Amino acid sequence: MFESVVQGLSVLFQPIVMLYMLFGIVMGIIIGIIPGLTGIVLLAIFIPFTWTMDPQHAMAFLMAGYAVCYTGGSITAILLNIPGTGANSATILDGFPMSQQGKAGQAIGAALTSSALGGLFGGLVLALFIPIVRPIVLAFGAPESFFLIIMGLSFISAIGHGNISKAIFAALLGLLFSFVGYHASTAFPRYSFGITTLFDGIKIVPCALALFAIPEMIDLMYKGGSISKVQTRAAAPLHDIIEGSKAVIKHWWLFLRCSIIGTIVGVVPGVGSDVAVWVAYGHAKITSKDPEAFGKGSIEGVIAPESANNAKEGGGLLPTLALGIPGSAAMAILLGAFLVLGIQPGPRFLVEHLDLAWTIVGALIISNLVGSLLCVFIAMHLIRITQIRAQFLVPVILCITALGAYCARNSAFDVFLMFALSLLGWSMRKLGYSRPSFFLGFILGALAERYYNISVQTYGWKFFLTPISCVIIILTLLGVFYEPMKAAFGRIKK
Repeated sequence: MFESVVQGLSVLFQPIVMLYMLFGIVMGIIIGIIPGLTGIVLLAIFIPFTWTMDPQHAMAFLMAGYAVCYTGGSITAILLNIPGTGANSATILDGFPMSQQGKAGQAIGAALTSSALGGLFGGLVLALFIPIVRPIVLAFGAPESFFLIIMGLSFISAIGHGNISKAIFAALLGLLFSFVGYHASTAFPRYSFGITTLFDGIKIVPCALALFAIPEMIDLMYKGGSISKVQTRAAAPLHDIIEGSKAVIKHWWLFLRCSIIGTIVGVVPGVGSDVAVWVAYGHAKITSKDPEAFGKGSIEGVIAPESANNAKEGGGLLPTLALGIPGSAAMAILLGAFLVLGIQPGPRFLVEHLDLAWTIVGALIISNLVGSLLCVFIAMHLIRITQIRAQFLVPVILCITALGAYCARNSAFDVFLMFALSLLGWSMRKLGYSRPSFFLGFILGALAERYYNISVQTYGWKFFLTPISCVIIILTLLGVFYEPMKAAFGRIKK
């Protein structure tokens, strides 16, 4: 065991491997910053270049790039209200308001520190639980996944600001939009109006850009001025970023809880990062001493999703390596990379290739730390974007969003769909309907339907009686009724 650990980690310090990793990290940050390009795209681009590599070199290269994609995505989420990836969508709720208040440096410092430490936490969990992950993963079937998603949906009241009824209506509308396309069980197209391109549904990237990016740009163009309402320096001083980093240490218990949430959700195959970040954000708001500050520039609202975002990668690798079961779409592509290199992930992997497993663990941890450090220096100068006047900034951002929507699946239709949906996003913004609630319903609706159908077909109507399902149901109910119970006990004490 010890020999495998030393052999696996020592590979990472070979000069050629360090160069591979550095190149992968830089490319991962760039792809994360560009809206619409995700870790899936990066892996798909990089895999052909690994065919002639040594397996350990190839995995270090792939993991270095993939690990930092979501870190780079937090920069545009905070500065421009444009999530670099779907998993950065929760970060915009408080990150962008902080930029408008001239606190972009603090928000980025908190996001990058949370990402780095979250990735470190996920890597350590991966290292500790590799030998015992099999029973944990197999314990989560379709019913457990369904109720985990329901837990995510239960946080609609937490992320919806102001009128709760409007938040619920927005979430139901999002659920309706998530059902566009083929039915998961019958393969019958729904709500497509005969448009064949919609048979495959509405994709997350154009929907996210339409809801959050374009309405903000329209509003900025209408009002004039710049994103930041406070005049700041052209480049963020290191002091601001350090202050944001200190906030993560100050809220260490929140960071730890959200990292655990991210890791646990990551372990569950097929649930994905979108669930993890929203569960973490909802949990943070419900348990915060100042929940009213969320959505208005609370640094806790940045720490929570970014901690879960990177921590979930360690969890996602657990079922992939130990069982050969991909924890997400990106892990499915990584599984293909293993097969290309002639390696079969699964129970025998940890016996025959334990050194490679430790190479992956080390690459995940080192890449998160180095990637976050590089992002600090990039962000120090990118923050000046918030001072650019609307007439210069808006056209550039609209072009970038159009490119991001197109790159999601190389479809011009997605670009037109994005601009069409942006009318909905702008209307919701003006009328006070919660766009985050709509997006939460949209991204979780199709997943909930899929796992519900599988659960009913497999277990019948008693699917909610499995032990883990009961625990998740109880935790969900506690989360929903936490605030009313807290208020009731407060009145009793008075």
